[in-house]
Amino acid sequence: MVAFHYLGYAFAIIIAYIAGSLPFAYLAGKIVGGKDLRLIGSGNLGTSNVFHEVGKVAGVFVFFLDCAKMAFTILFFRLLSLPMLVQSLGALAVIAGHNWSIFTGFKGGRGMAVTLVGALIILPWETIVILGILLYGVLTRTLAMYCGFSLLVWPVMAILRGEPWQWILFSLGIALLGFARRLQGSPDVACVPGEFVPRRDLIKSRLVLDREYVSHRE
Repeated sequence: MVAFHYLGYAFAIIIAYIAGSLPFAYLAGKIVGGKDLRLIGSGNLGTSNVFHEVGKVAGVFVFFLDCAKMAFTILFFRLLSLPMLVQSLGALAVIAGHNWSIFTGFKGGRGMAVTLVGALIILPWETIVILGILLYGVLTRTLAMYCGFSLLVWPVMAILRGEPWQWILFSLGIALLGFARRLQGSPDVACVPGEFVPRRDLIKSRLVLDREYVSHRE
């Protein structure tokens, strides 16, 4: 019976990954704009690239659909009264699916929108602070940098507030997944294809600015 429960939990987490993998941004680019967003703009399969490359209306729809992936998954897990650890891992699986979708060659978005939705449900007080940080990033036109800073703030605040260890695990997971995706970058849309870029500069640009290295000679 115990093994059956564990098998069910594993299956639920796999379903969460598949739900997160639903590539709404990719579909919007193909269906509405006739474009492969993996190869243009920022190269991300996320709301921002849809806004810039397809249109604002499509971007709004993609934003809400991406948010729904996370919200429905966590709420469904809670409806089933699944353990907190399974809820935490399921939420992380949604983010992983969004960032590395099985349907698009394991390419995806940055996962910030789905992360915010999951964190609002799991870590509401910490996420209210994060939203303030992100608002400051918007106002100062440094949102990408403050998104990265927020990934570090979530686990620190979760630990300081004494959250359950399952939620602390979630906060550490979103930081790990977020920085892993930023570090991966979008090499298919590099600003200067073929130019040699020092590895240190490339890593710094991706982790801090969340973009491919821009040559000063342009």
